[in-house]
Amino acid sequence: MDGTMNGMAYPYAKDGQRYNNRGPTDIQNHQSYHGLVNHQTSYLPAGHLPGNYGHSSYTPSSHVYPQRPIPSTLRSPLQSRSSGVAVVIPTPSPLHIQNQGLPSFPTNFPHPLPPTRPSATVPVHVTKPHPPVHTTHQPPPIDYPSLLLSLAEDYLAAARDRNPPNASIEQAADTASYHKLITTGLACLEVVLKRFKLEPQVEANVRLRYASVLHEETENRLEAEQILSEGIRLCDRYRLIDLKYNMEHLLAQVLFEGSPRASLKFLDGVINDVEAYQHTAWVYGFRFLKVSLLLRTSSHQDILSIFAQLRSISALAERSGDKAILVLASTLEALVQLRDSSSAESIEQAQRALATSRSLQLDSHIACISQIVVLTNMVDLACSLQQSDPSQAITKMQAMQTSLETQNSIWDGGGSLLIPIQSQSTSQVPSGCGIVRQDMQGVLSIVFRWAPWEQIYALGYILSSMAIAHRNTSDGLRSEQMLREGLRYLDKRADTSALAGGIVSMPAPEHNWRQTIKCFFQLHLVFSLCTRTAWPAARNQFQELKATATLNPSQAEILDLLIHYLDGVINQGTGNLDAALSIFQNPRFSLASKSPSSFSPAHLDLAILSTFNSILIIRPSTHTFHHSLPTLLSHLSPHLPRINTSKPLLASYNLILATCSLPPPTIVKTKQYLQSALQAAKTASNNQLTCIALSLMSFKFFKGLVGEQAEKSARASENLARKGMDSLWKS
Repeated sequence: MDGTMNGMAYPYAKDGQRYNNRGPTDIQNHQSYHGLVNHQTSYLPAGHLPGNYGHSSYTPSSHVYPQRPIPSTLRSPLQSRSSGVAVVIPTPSPLHIQNQGLPSFPTNFPHPLPPTRPSATVPVHVTKPHPPVHTTHQPPPIDYPSLLLSLAEDYLAAARDRNPPNASIEQAADTASYHKLITTGLACLEVVLKRFKLEPQVEANVRLRYASVLHEETENRLEAEQILSEGIRLCDRYRLIDLKYNMEHLLAQVLFEGSPRASLKFLDGVINDVEAYQHTAWVYGFRFLKVSLLLRTSSHQDILSIFAQLRSISALAERSGDKAILVLASTLEALVQLRDSSSAESIEQAQRALATSRSLQLDSHIACISQIVVLTNMVDLACSLQQSDPSQAITKMQAMQTSLETQNSIWDGGGSLLIPIQSQSTSQVPSGCGIVRQDMQGVLSIVFRWAPWEQIYALGYILSSMAIAHRNTSDGLRSEQMLREGLRYLDKRADTSALAGGIVSMPAPEHNWRQTIKCFFQLHLVFSLCTRTAWPAARNQFQELKATATLNPSQAEILDLLIHYLDGVINQGTGNLDAALSIFQNPRFSLASKSPSSFSPAHLDLAILSTFNSILIIRPSTHTFHHSLPTLLSHLSPHLPRINTSKPLLASYNLILATCSLPPPTIVKTKQYLQSALQAAKTASNNQLTCIALSLMSFKFFKGLVGEQAEKSARASENLARKGMDSLWKS
């Protein structure tokens, strides 16, 4: 036959290849066969080959199937059964058919397969192609703990931006919104702790952060204690020693608010444990914390404990080679000695500690710590002020001002002080945000909360004013001008902070400190006005002082005592003696049945001055309470050591003895009292007391006499009164 059959060509293959409408494909093995058979072919009738049919209506019975010898290269399924291998019989392409002299059809002509007929044929196994796999990128699951922690920090930051702690309460835009933001931030932290299972270190950090915000922003002391206690147990379980020490450091501060003695006892136990493990850096940290807590108390036993702690720190620092720690401990010891300067010995010990600190400041590593340099100069100036040595005070004031100007460029404005330590014995590698930190170079440091630059600069104003207060009237009221300039500086910094929305770590203490230092500026300004008898101005400034004090409900007790005493001074100066006497005889100013150790030094000074003023008021024999004059004089006797320490107090006491003693002293005794008062007043450069002493000498010894000596004495007292702008003694 001619190889054609009514529009169908039989298959033809060459060189082991098949041809179909898709192109040539290799069929060298059994596996390629299964992949190349058309999936519509299931069974082949015996003796027949698959072909291409030109019409879809084709039926097998309407055509005759011609036969043609099969090329030797191909076998039908029946011929291949003996070998056990099913061979693919490819369909030739139209191009190949034309080359063999066979008719061809267009390439786009449809070629349906004929319907299959049942027969005993060998099945051809067909492999169906796999459907395409569509890969979709699923978004990662949301990390809710990290999201909530980030939200908490954002809420806390927004709260402090909304209500800047440096601004006064009237300047706060929306206090309710501030509290709401703080509450929301705390709620986010609380949800993370209670709803999610965290890694131990992450949970410990969250607990520490949560407790610190509770301590700083709320009064939930019990909840903060519980959070920290659970965190400490967690750190013990997983040996997170550094986080444990940070939590114990905060827990001691929280406990101190409710029970100071319990807090100090807790600290003693922690210090013993840390010393047993020889974690030197944390020994410093906990001992300095105990010093700062003890400074909030006023008992004599606590003062002795402070000195013991500071000396232990100094001894350990000297053994470990930590010079910066030794300098800081010595400077703080001088400051505490000055705070407890109830005797001349205390001031001498303070100066001795300052000498130790200055000898070590020559080291280049310590000289670069600007905060310590400025603090040393301020404490040194305060020692001269306590000694009533104005000439040295002016010299040290200039040194302090120089250090403030030179250290301004290297001052850390973040409100913290980093003291490097050489000791490498720590609990573990410390974090970068705890009490003990390690920088990128591996240097360990202990972090102290320190006053920012503007607060230190404000202290420089008030100390400078006190250093030149003795010559205020003769120097163009420069001391008062410095106080007013300091007040303007504080107000300017407060406005700048409010506009900038500065964030600080402890908003309430920052606000309280600003109000307290402003009160002290106004307080000294009122005293200066009273000294030159500017009573109307003093009364107006005093009203501003009381208004400022009401903005700080947690003000120090000594500030309240000073304001109360100053009210009595103004009433006495303006002639309202009954109101003044009722203030001076307040039980808080009473010396009756009280030992010197029951007072703080400043409180004792105010009590002594109140007694002096009460004696002067009831001194006339016609006064109702004149009979209590000897009793008040006897109350002063137990406090003579303190009186002898202060030159102004000593001058005032001798003036009281010369004029108010009962019975009146003899002429010789009166002369001794007045000479002692005049000498002490001149040593202290106190023009007012010197003027009073000279006026009393003229009254006692030159009354009714005309002579050169009497005239000199009267003119000297008048010149001092005029120089001091004292209208009372000038008249």
